[in-house]
Amino acid sequence: MAVAADNLLEGEDPDTQYAQDARHWVAIYRELIAFKSNVLARAQARMRKVPASSRAEASTQDNAILEAQLVRYRRRLEFWYEKQWALEGLVIDQASRTILHRDRSVMLTRREYQLFMTLVSRPSMHTRSTQLLVEAWHDGGLPEETLRTYIVRLRSKLASLDIPVRIDNKPRLGYALVFDDPSTSRVTHQNHH
Repeated sequence: MAVAADNLLEGEDPDTQYAQDARHWVAIYRELIAFKSNVLARAQARMRKVPASSRAEASTQDNAILEAQLVRYRRRLEFWYEKQWALEGLVIDQASRTILHRDRSVMLTRREYQLFMTLVSRPSMHTRSTQLLVEAWHDGGLPEETLRTYIVRLRSKLASLDIPVRIDNKPRLGYALVFDDPSTSRVTHQNHH
């Protein structure tokens, strides 16, 4: 999908060959989406408090602009997400929950895959255990020990692939999937439904 240069953010180079650049733009677009989503939610909440007969057309137009920006940011996030995977040298097959790196592959359980995808969606960003439980498995009631067990299993499987990634843990900050930057890395995501 070609994007007009005027739609790119300053410094955004869609032709980059550096995985670190792609990770950078994933983080930026995630932040932009979070920010614009909050602005839109506040604007919509304000509009609901005003009687329909008093709502200005400008407010509706402003919301439409914010919604259009969100759509564009989500497309750019998806582009950078795919680009990052391609540059990291990974193939992740959603249908079989398999990760391939060079001549090695490993199949993940459903929970391992959900955890991996949650961590991959925010590279190098630490996420607290309680938040990971909710985001990966939609169950904040699970004990943190369950998460630690799956982290150990996932670390072991990723290590068996010899990929340039590790699951980092920082006290009070949580877990993050941290990619190294070897010059040989390349990722593709196969989305099968």
